[in-house]
Amino acid sequence: MNNTNMEKLAKNINIYHFTIRTIGSIIFYVSLILAIVLPTTFFGESIIKLLVIILLSIITLLLGIYNFILPFFIFKLYGYRIDEFSVVIKRGVIFRKNIIVPIKRIQHIEKFQGPIQMLYKLSTIIIYTAGSNAMIIGVPQENADQIISEIKSGLQNYLDSDEVIEDEA
Repeated sequence: MNNTNMEKLAKNINIYHFTIRTIGSIIFYVSLILAIVLPTTFFGESIIKLLVIILLSIITLLLGIYNFILPFFIFKLYGYRIDEFSVVIKRGVIFRKNIIVPIKRIQHIEKFQGPIQMLYKLSTIIIYTAGSNAMIIGVPQENADQIISEIKSGLQNYLDSDEVIEDEA
């Protein structure tokens, strides 16, 4: 999909994802530190301690990449576009995904802000259809209501058009 027409997320989306992912991974970081500092007698056998340290080290390495490297590609690769027929959401760093939500299928729109999003002045817009939902995570707080209004306006234009009569027939 062409990036030129896509709206970008807030510039601090990378730091937001870094924060969320790190908070979620702290348990593995602490577990690795504990496995290293606990005496071998705690594990019963020295081989068990070694295996636990190796396993936690591999998990910590993968989480490190997930936490400290991947979030810095999010601003570059993520985006969204709203036109008269659809909302297109582009997501993913390793596995990329384009989500296309037809305007005429939208049933409900919601704005969400968790505590960390409030800290970074970000919002999530959730678009509900009959069978699923799609999210635009990382919209600047000051733009969220404008985006929701734009989607609602597109939905109202569809409802006022003759196409709605054809679709119901």
